[in-house]
This record gives sequence, C-alpha cells and structure tokens, in this order.
Amino acid sequence: MSENMVIAVFCYKRPEKLRVSMEALLKNPECSDLEIIFFCDGPKGERDREGVMATREYIRSLTGFKKIHHQFREKNLSTGPNFQQGITYLYSNYERFIVVEDDLVVTPNYLRYLIDALEFYKDRQDVFCVTGFCFPIDKGNYEYDTLVHTRFCSYGWGSWSNRVSSVIFDSKGLSTLMEETPGFAAKLNAEGLDLQRMLKRQIDGRISTWDIQMQVHVATNSKKVIYPVISKTHNIGFDEESTNTFGVDYLKTITDPGVQRSFRFCDADLVVPALQKQLRQPYSFLTLVKRKLVNTYIKLTNQVKKAQPNP
Repeated sequence: MSENMVIAVFCYKRPEKLRVSMEALLKNPECSDLEIIFFCDGPKGERDREGVMATREYIRSLTGFKKIHHQFREKNLSTGPNFQQGITYLYSNYERFIVVEDDLVVTPNYLRYLIDALEFYKDRQDVFCVTGFCFPIDKGNYEYDTLVHTRFCSYGWGSWSNRVSSVIFDSKGLSTLMEETPGFAAKLNAEGLDLQRMLKRQIDGRISTWDIQMQVHVATNSKKVIYPVISKTHNIGFDEESTNTFGVDYLKTITDPGVQRSFRFCDADLVVPALQKQLRQPYSFLTLVKRKLVNTYIKLTNQVKKAQPNP
C-alpha cells in the first residue's frame, strides 16, 4: 500500500450522516493502514453553527485510522471553494487520494477496489480518475470488473495528484474555456444535457460546486473515467439537509456485497458503446425533463406544506 496516499472527507453540518458514512468506511480493513483528513467548512450563520460544531466533535472522537487530520474552516467558504482548497492541499502533499463525502455509504471493499485500481491505471495519463459509483447496468457477458467512460462521477472516487492539479475552478477561467475551446458545447453535451446548464450556473454564481469543473476538464482534455460494473457506494443525501442534492434520488443503484477482494481491471482503451450508452441514459433529455418536473412538484408541495398554519 502506498505510504503517500490519504482518504479525504468533505463535510459540513450533518453529523449523523457523517457517522453513518464513517461506520461504513471503517468496515474496510485498509482503514487502519491509511491516514484520513477531514475538510469541514465553517458555519454560514448561527443557524448552522450547532450542526457544524457537532460534526467537528464527532470527527475528534473518531478512531480506527492510522492517523486522523482535520482542517476546520474558520469561515464559511461554501461547497466549491472548500473543495478547491482541499484538493489543492491534497495534490500538494500526497501522490494519490481517495475521496468520501459525508453523504456516501461505501461497501467493505471500496478501499481495496480503489487502491488496486489507482495502482493498475497509474501510468495511463489519459485516465483522470477511478470512481466507485455506477448506475445499474446489464453487463451481459462482459468479463471485467471495470469499464471505461468519459463522464466524471463524484460519488466516491480516487485520483492522482498529477491528474487534478491542472483543473480550472475559477469562473473567469471556465468562461474562457467555454468561449475559446473549439467544439466545447458538443464535447460537454456528449456526456449529458445537464452539464452546460450546470456550468453556466456555476459561472454566474448561482451554485457553488466543484464537480462540473472536473467534468469540464475531462471533456476538454479527452480524459477517461474508470467505473466499476457494480457500485461500491450509494448516496444518502437527497433531502433538505443537503446543499446540492434534492428531490428525486436518481442515484439509487445496486451495491456490491463487498466480499470480492481482487478485481479484473479492463484496459483503458477498451470502450464498449453498449455499456457507455447505459451510463448516459440517466442524463438523456427525456430523463432530465421527467426529473425536473417531479422535482418541481416536490418543491411546490413542500412550500405549500410550510405555508399552512399548524393545527
């Protein structure tokens, strides 16, 4: 196991979700040999302070890892800048890293899969990262435990510092890329019709995120993302506590039982169109329209409920 590898956790004010996430992570036997670092954003206001402080108290109580580090922000940076500062720290101090967010529950072989995958693909500079999430797919007679795709997935992933250090996060740089890169819209839209809208909202300051910047980098540099054929993570963050997830939980998937400890990794040049088509389906135009309509209905229903007087 590489001595220059770390687990990175990004969190804010959800101590109970973080507890569930860490209890699942600690079922991975590799934890005792790995360091972990928590990047916890500061409270946005007094309303959030209690949750932030409870989250930090929980982090201080944790055991089970080789060493525990934390960076507790004094002020609220918001999701995007907290991640950007965290990723800068990671690529400045470690060769490889594995990311877990506070609303992810991982399988007992999540770390084994990512550690081995990062070793297997380390010399393939065209591979940007390895993700632990996958939508349910029909793999047919496909014989490998991984597949190649071209859309970044943030729901549990790992990468190498020399891959992420050149990602552009700032709005000005993103605007320049969008305006000056030949075929930019086509490259981005090829991986989902939600991406260009998300990018424009990020540039305009209407959202504060970081994964769209990763996808822009993947798309404009023709990078690859390695997926598992069966998910090693699932998301528990689709509720009102969450910053960037709400409404229909479109990330529901089948998860690995976690027993498998060795994996057959595909070559990074092996592209199977039928499998890629299945991974793109949740971001097709029709699927996105349906999701938008349902989410709007949920939001309006919740607003009506809040406006009604208590009996």
